[in-house]
Amino acid sequence: MPEPRTLKAATLRRRFRSIPKDARDAHQPFAIRVWRGLSWLERSEGAGDLEGRFISLWIAFNAIYGHLDGDGRDARDHASWQSFLARLVRHDTGDALGQTVRDRPGDILPLIDNRFLFKPFWLGVPDADAKRLRARRRALKAYNDGSTLAVLQELFERFYVLRMQVFHGAATSGSRLNRRTLEQAVGLLEDLVPRMLGILIAAGPEVDWGEVCFPPVADD
Repeated sequence: MPEPRTLKAATLRRRFRSIPKDARDAHQPFAIRVWRGLSWLERSEGAGDLEGRFISLWIAFNAIYGHLDGDGRDARDHASWQSFLARLVRHDTGDALGQTVRDRPGDILPLIDNRFLFKPFWLGVPDADAKRLRARRRALKAYNDGSTLAVLQELFERFYVLRMQVFHGAATSGSRLNRRTLEQAVGLLEDLVPRMLGILIAAGPEVDWGEVCFPPVADD
């Protein structure tokens, strides 16, 4: 049975708590990752504005993909979420992410084709528009090939530019200029992020998603 369009934090928290406590306690990186993600998903549900929802949803996503590298340092951000998406798709036995991709081309493709979310545009690359059109063609081919991962990785490249604009103060709060873009992005993240958390929970604590950044430390 397919997942409902929108999974709420409360539903996901019940699924998480259905995992035996001993198993959760024995796999702290898994438990911390899921718990942090759920806390920010819940915050997004209570946010009354688009920017607040977007910020909370991205932090929820960051909470579940961020990890330490082999040297115990924060892994590079871009590479972290790209590899995380690949692992998510491999563990998505119910094809929840594929369902979102197939159901929402009318939101996904315009974002991929949005020149203001295409990094080469802002870098002043001379053939930025041609590169963007090639990216759109790749996304269309990925749709035709049923490649959920390829579509998601292209989409999250655009989300990441929007994330940089919002998080680094390069956009005005409540601006009319990016309203439609932000609405589409938030709508998709409200669909995708809960499904990602659902995949983590369903995969269980035995799957190694890496060491979490800044693990909780008891105060002396």
